[in-house]
Amino acid sequence: MDPLMLLFLLIAGLTGADSVSSVGRVSVQSGGSVTIPCSYDGRYKTHVKYWCRGSGWSSCTYIVRSDSPQKDEVSISDDPDQSVFTVTMNNLTAGDSGSYLCGVEISRGSAVGTRIYLSVTEGSPGLSVDKQEMTGVEGDSVSVQCRYEYYYRELSWCKMGGSCASEGSGSLDGRPVLITDDTVNKVFSVTMRGLERKDTGWYWCDNGNQQIPVHITVSQRTTTTTSTEQTIRASATKRVLQTVSVHDEEGGNNEKQKWEQVLDAALKAGTGVLYLICTIIAIQLHWSSCRKRGSNQREAEGGANTNHGS
Repeated sequence: MDPLMLLFLLIAGLTGADSVSSVGRVSVQSGGSVTIPCSYDGRYKTHVKYWCRGSGWSSCTYIVRSDSPQKDEVSISDDPDQSVFTVTMNNLTAGDSGSYLCGVEISRGSAVGTRIYLSVTEGSPGLSVDKQEMTGVEGDSVSVQCRYEYYYRELSWCKMGGSCASEGSGSLDGRPVLITDDTVNKVFSVTMRGLERKDTGWYWCDNGNQQIPVHITVSQRTTTTTSTEQTIRASATKRVLQTVSVHDEEGGNNEKQKWEQVLDAALKAGTGVLYLICTIIAIQLHWSSCRKRGSNQREAEGGANTNHGS
């Protein structure tokens, strides 16, 4: 490495440590992976970020940089909006144990950064979480289980760029936090309540010697609520339409049956009336016929009597 650059790096290590911050010691089980966040000063948003291996600036060997192609086992990602870049290392082995530096290049030959020690173990790591990525919804809560093999002073929950909360402290930067320790199962649980969008960011569990980072993303409740309400309204509308359809169908059937009954009764009544009319006409015809025959007979008898008198 260029001696001039070494000089600048040494100076940066003494004067620029506050410009970049991260966890101090991380323990990971062999074969696993880990993501380490490095926070930097906002004025370095457009600067190159890097991850190198070495116990000091003078012996730091670049592994990956934000301005160069990513490697299969190690990747770097920069989020200028949050002023945080992350380094992810996969398929870790015992040979990966050692000191690393996450740094920001200020100019050619000068940089600022901070040192992290990575320990890769064959057995259970000293401090771990099931997932490094957690999600929550505004107004709700999110819980993280931090598993430990031992702890030195006290167990705590910290926010990158903020403060730390320990068991019984009750809050973290004004956010209500419940921390409980299950000494039997060696798990201390952290529950953050009343989440807000601004709570999105990097946190870590701390056992007094090691840390394990956790990223929490808080999403808007309105999107989920609106979607749920629309689903409920659509479902209710569908049920109403189905009910109306069934009622209409039933009403139509009932109306049809009613008219069929009326028509049937009308036909029966009409048949009876027609039969009665025909009967009356027949009687009248018969009666008229009988009267005509009687009249003719009387006329005939009257004529006969006249002839006999003559």
